[in-house]
Amino acid sequence: MSSATLTSLAMLKVNVDQGRDYLDYLRPFVIQILADHKPDPVTDRVICAHLRKQCGLEIPERAVQIVLKRLTRICPLEKEEGVYRITGTIPDPGLSAAKAAAERHINVVVSGLQAFSDGTARPLTTRAAAEQALCEFLAEFDIPCLRAFLRGTAIPTIQARKDRSTILVSKYVLHLQDISPERFDSFMVMVQGHMLANALLCPDLQNAPKTYKGMTFFFDTPLLVRLLGLEGDMKKAAMEELVGLLHNLGATTATFSHSREELHRVVKGAATYIDAPKGRGSIVMEARRRGTTKSDLLLVGGQIDELLHGAEIQVRDAPPYAREFQIDEIVFQEALEDEITYFNPRAKEYDINSVRAVYVLRSNSSPSTLEKSRAVLVTCNSAFARAAYHFGLQHEQSREVSSVITDFSLANMAWLKAPMGAPSLPRTEVLAFSYAAMQPTRELLGKYLTEIERLEKRGKISQTEHQLLRSSMLAQDEMMSLTLGSEDALTEETVTETLRRVSSDIRKDVNERLATEESAHGQTLADLAAARKQANQIQECLYWKCSRYAKWCARLVSAVIVLFLVAGLLVGVGFAVVSGVVIVLTLCNLVFGTTVRKLHRQVLATCLTWFLRRESAATGLDLADYRP
Repeated sequence: MSSATLTSLAMLKVNVDQGRDYLDYLRPFVIQILADHKPDPVTDRVICAHLRKQCGLEIPERAVQIVLKRLTRICPLEKEEGVYRITGTIPDPGLSAAKAAAERHINVVVSGLQAFSDGTARPLTTRAAAEQALCEFLAEFDIPCLRAFLRGTAIPTIQARKDRSTILVSKYVLHLQDISPERFDSFMVMVQGHMLANALLCPDLQNAPKTYKGMTFFFDTPLLVRLLGLEGDMKKAAMEELVGLLHNLGATTATFSHSREELHRVVKGAATYIDAPKGRGSIVMEARRRGTTKSDLLLVGGQIDELLHGAEIQVRDAPPYAREFQIDEIVFQEALEDEITYFNPRAKEYDINSVRAVYVLRSNSSPSTLEKSRAVLVTCNSAFARAAYHFGLQHEQSREVSSVITDFSLANMAWLKAPMGAPSLPRTEVLAFSYAAMQPTRELLGKYLTEIERLEKRGKISQTEHQLLRSSMLAQDEMMSLTLGSEDALTEETVTETLRRVSSDIRKDVNERLATEESAHGQTLADLAAARKQANQIQECLYWKCSRYAKWCARLVSAVIVLFLVAGLLVGVGFAVVSGVVIVLTLCNLVFGTTVRKLHRQVLATCLTWFLRRESAATGLDLADYRP
């Protein structure tokens, strides 16, 4: 890839946000080439060459053929004797503004990565080096086996790797996600553009069904571990996004009963070794990172069925053996051994049994697309998927559609069916990938532990420092930052620098925590004072409103009384009602000393109390202090 490629990928992302068909993403690029270069004749080969040179996009000729055919409906472009010719003025699509916006995204990300790398083991001294590192990271988001989805599409050779550029960019991604949401969004523009570019590599995708109705995706044990959150929240979020998208596309998600049993053994085993000095594995490391205890893991192990049900994963028994639909398990075992090193022999048995079950479920069918394959096993192990694919070339049931695919590939293909229906999936996939990339390999972790034990025996670090380096997740993070995953970069000096950084970070963390607590306490007091002031203002407003209502009531009662008194003086005792009122008021005045003014004040107080109680019940505020 080049800088032009990154810009073009960002521009592709803009087009999908406008809700266009996936092949129409390419349309403005082709129109721009026709307007700028006016080739005669217009051939797919010529357009591909310009796309490669001008936009940095490597697009298959078949995709360009489809776009040119569509353009004949809206542009002065006609096909004559098998080739296209321009018959009028091609309108300028105005890509300059989109290109400028895309370049702003790219510049922000590239310059940020270059500055970020200064504090790592691999500083990127030039812009070209930063762009290359980004391109290598994006390459991880290719679809490993496109032919497993579409007939006749070539399969790129993807080698499983975890190089230093990928780890550097992964660390940068996690850094952006924490401190710079705007720059992280700019980075995601490139990633989503790259995922969209995958669609351009397979033009047959437009003929594929838009749903996965009738399909069952069986998840293997490592993916179930992620779905339960045992490898961190980021990986869990990515799995939940994928499962949700598959359901929206009409698919069923399940796992085989033997995978469920394996999951229980894995969780129980992690609980056994969580407190052991030599405890390893992703579940153990994540548990230590989060402070998960042995009892917590045992509780998860006892709730597996409920947790899987809550995650909408069905547990199904593997179909019984059927001689006519069985695979040669010995041959497949050899294929697996060429790709994968199994530390647990039973894990290999489970993988073979899962593939065998998929073949039985596909009995009497030769699917040409994933959507018609009935069943497929989903894994996070690309080596396993690659071994199953090459083995499947010998069998009609999986010659076109592999029995095993990776969750990464499935997420990309499912997202391409409905990008607007799962806008956050690329984000969670990138975060999950970056988080996984920052975890040390088994070999690197083993060498790191051996080195710190050697330094303790030689007296170069204390027992307390050894314990800190061995158990602290912060120490492992710093070690990965210094080595970027390279075993050769792990030396005595690396361990010493890791210890210095961890100790410094711990002291800094303590000071920051105290400062944060003091700031939080001050903010709490300020918030409390503001809340109290606001409540007082509300109460005051309610009081004066009730006071106005009470005064009007008291005045009305006083006016009525005065009216009766005046009427009694004018009409005398001949008017019974008026005379009765006058007599009662006269007696009250003689006995209690009641006057119209006192009666007015009493009515005012009674009405005010009633109105305040009503407002207090309606608002939930205590207005007792405001009662007269």
